[in-house]
Amino acid sequence: CSLSVITALALYATVVYNFAASRSNREMIFNTFILLFVNDLDETLFACVNVVSPEWLEKTTTEIAARFHGNVRINIQYATPNHQLRDQQTRRIENIEAKDKELERKVEGFESFKEEQNRKFDDIEQNQVKIKAENKKLEDKVTGLGEEQVTKDEEITLLKSKNKELERKVERLESELEYLKTKFHKFLETAEH
Repeated sequence: CSLSVITALALYATVVYNFAASRSNREMIFNTFILLFVNDLDETLFACVNVVSPEWLEKTTTEIAARFHGNVRINIQYATPNHQLRDQQTRRIENIEAKDKELERKVEGFESFKEEQNRKFDDIEQNQVKIKAENKKLEDKVTGLGEEQVTKDEEITLLKSKNKELERKVERLESELEYLKTKFHKFLETAEH
């Protein structure tokens, strides 16, 4: 109710002031525009002060009401909820900042983990290159050993054939030796008789 009275009083004062101060319709429109702009600026500044420092605004309006012995009512009910809202927003911002820092730490941890994994992968790739080189050397050795085995097998086959030939010669020599022994025994028997 008091807000309606204040608004009506402001409107009345504006109209009376414009009729008294204006010399033409043009000046009246210009003065009305200026008064409306100042009124809007006043409301905007009041809202800004309420957001920046609601405690101060409440304290000041309480002092003004006390000076007029309670005959003036100022509607600042929204000062406390705005203060609470600001505190909630501050807490939310702090929580978000804390979560942001935690996420940054995690990202740094993941980045260091990634770098460590990249180093491990590089080491694995280097080891694979070394293993492939060693594997190639071993394959070459195995190939060489296989060729050497073939050569040895051929030598063994040749030696077996020579051994058989020598065994045949030994058998011939043994049979000749038996023949000669027999002849020698016969010769000795004939010589003794």
